[in-house]
Amino acid sequence: MRKKVQLLRFLVQAAFLAAMAFIGFNTKLAADALLPAILLFGVFFCGWMCPLGAVQDWMARLGRWLKLPRLRVPYRVQRWLQLSRYAFFMLLSVGVVIELLKGPYNFSKLVHGDIWTLASGIILLFLLLGLFIDRPFCNYFCTGGARQGLFSVLRIFGIRRSEENCGHCGMCSKKCPMNIRVEETEFVRHPNCIGCMSCVSACPKKCISYGLMPGAKQVRGRKTP
Repeated sequence: MRKKVQLLRFLVQAAFLAAMAFIGFNTKLAADALLPAILLFGVFFCGWMCPLGAVQDWMARLGRWLKLPRLRVPYRVQRWLQLSRYAFFMLLSVGVVIELLKGPYNFSKLVHGDIWTLASGIILLFLLLGLFIDRPFCNYFCTGGARQGLFSVLRIFGIRRSEENCGHCGMCSKKCPMNIRVEETEFVRHPNCIGCMSCVSACPKKCISYGLMPGAKQVRGRKTP
């Protein structure tokens, strides 16, 4: 069943990419329309629908298939580096135009063969970087994901972990493309969580699931982020 979830996600991602490529589907309008739903379900658009995110996922799979080395930013660095996309979002909010940060828009221009821009070239570079590191653009540059992430901290449904059954193997965190320490929390409220369910599929103890937020409390000996 858990593998079927990832197959379903792949099919949904492919459908949205095809819609963007062949019928001009506007992903920005879709993301904006789904903002209210983020308060319930978190940033599922990024994990299930965003074409740029999908292609980064597929590049990561290709890199694994080719047995290329995988790079993982140490968490002590990640916790600070991941703030960069929120800093860029604040700059855009006050009117500072940074063309590169319009990632999905520039990716769409690449797909449709529109006028080539330096920003589109850099997006292509990020896709190649995806052969070695999970979702590099989403993790550190995507201002759209940052905006949705700020809303998502109020989510009611999300990734849950059962402390009683957990073997603390760390597979959930290892498989998370957004480099979140899933094994250290009972309910993932991290703004970078994209609801991709990779941690759910990876857990050998089946102690991670997607569901309603549990009662407000702390996991024994650990703080919920």
